[in-house]
Amino acid sequence: MENAWTERLSPETVRQVCEVQSNEKPSPKNCADLQRPLVADFAIQALLKTQSYGDDEPIFSGQRGPLTVPSVNRLVKQWCRAVNLRGNYGSHTLRKTWGYHQRVTFGRGVAELMVCFNHSSERQTLDYLCVQPEEIKSIYANEI
Repeated sequence: MENAWTERLSPETVRQVCEVQSNEKPSPKNCADLQRPLVADFAIQALLKTQSYGDDEPIFSGQRGPLTVPSVNRLVKQWCRAVNLRGNYGSHTLRKTWGYHQRVTFGRGVAELMVCFNHSSERQTLDYLCVQPEEIKSIYANEI
């Protein structure tokens, strides 16, 4: 996963996203708009109030600096083992789950997600999110 959001999420990013008006359309160039519910969450706001962060300093960091994809992967695997959750879960699972909920729960388009995932085509995003051909065919059954 290129440029993990954990490495890019800074206090300045949080402030910018939280200032976005709710009636503004998200810009495909800045996928932080799609993450508004995440970064505007009370827990992150509370965290920002408890510590002093520089504008470009990462919010999420470990003992060796900013969290990276491998470090988040290791944490997710540890959490899954701790609760005896069987399966192969990792940081990539979080990314795919985020995309699934953006598409299914919040109704975001595949084109927007394609930009956020840095995919080269909508087909790649459909494959990535495991959208089945039957789901695409069912769209044609809808009456206007």
